[in-house]
Amino acid sequence: MTANLLNDHQGRRLATHLSLLLDDLDAIARLPELAPGRPGADRLRASLAAVRAAVGDIRSSLALPGDVRPSLKRRVAAVAEVWAARVEDLRARRLKSYGDVHPDLPRVLDPLLDRLLQALEALGAAASELPEDRP
Repeated sequence: MTANLLNDHQGRRLATHLSLLLDDLDAIARLPELAPGRPGADRLRASLAAVRAAVGDIRSSLALPGDVRPSLKRRVAAVAEVWAARVEDLRARRLKSYGDVHPDLPRVLDPLLDRLLQALEALGAAASELPEDRP
């Protein structure tokens, strides 16, 4: 049994992020493009199932609760944190792998991303002030 590999805070963090991932998968699964008979839909649905199975394996291996939804506080904080980390991938210097970057792009894009990052950090801070109520 590996249940005692995580302290309570680590377990909540992992469970919260896995719950958000499953929510995103649910949103994808509801897209009309995944209706039976649509090109590529069967493969994509199978891939979604494989990700769900991997999440299930993590939950069961670490004895994480599978049916507990994160509180609004944890949900909002996790979304803000995940997207704040992703903002760095959107910087002009990181877009080079997608093609030539216009020389003026960093001057325009990066301050806008800084503003977005600050807004995400403020969102996370606001979430930290919420009560720990469960839905």
